[in-house]
Amino acid sequence: QYPRGTWSLPQSEPDWWANNMTPSFEHKRTRLLVTAISSATFYGGWALFVNWNTESRVASTTAQALCSFIAGYYVASLVEFVFGLLERPWRVPIASTVPYFGVLGIFAGIHYWIGTPHILYTLLPNIIVGTAYFILYCVKLEKFAVDTV
Repeated sequence: QYPRGTWSLPQSEPDWWANNMTPSFEHKRTRLLVTAISSATFYGGWALFVNWNTESRVASTTAQALCSFIAGYYVASLVEFVFGLLERPWRVPIASTVPYFGVLGIFAGIHYWIGTPHILYTLLPNIIVGTAYFILYCVKLEKFAVDTV
């Protein structure tokens, strides 16, 4: 398609990269995977930082990264499910908080079980960033729901 020897996109397709290579929030699988991978990377890294000088740093980091990946995917799915069940004005506040806070309780239990010494500090970014993330996630879902009606 492209002329031999050129390294740039043709002028007729200036948005090719944006249209074909940028993950779209419109696709559910993309939303779920982006949430899961971002969660594992960010929260696993935070757990390593907080527990660096402890004997359980590897277990705490691994547990947090795995829990964050699985829960990121699961919570995003659950948020979308709950969002779909509810009507305005309740779907954004309830769908963005109730599923997520339930999972945070499970996280706290897992960290207690494996002996993480700094449970609150380990989960603090989840509480702050994750809550804001899922509120914005639901606001974006609401925008799509309004735009498609």
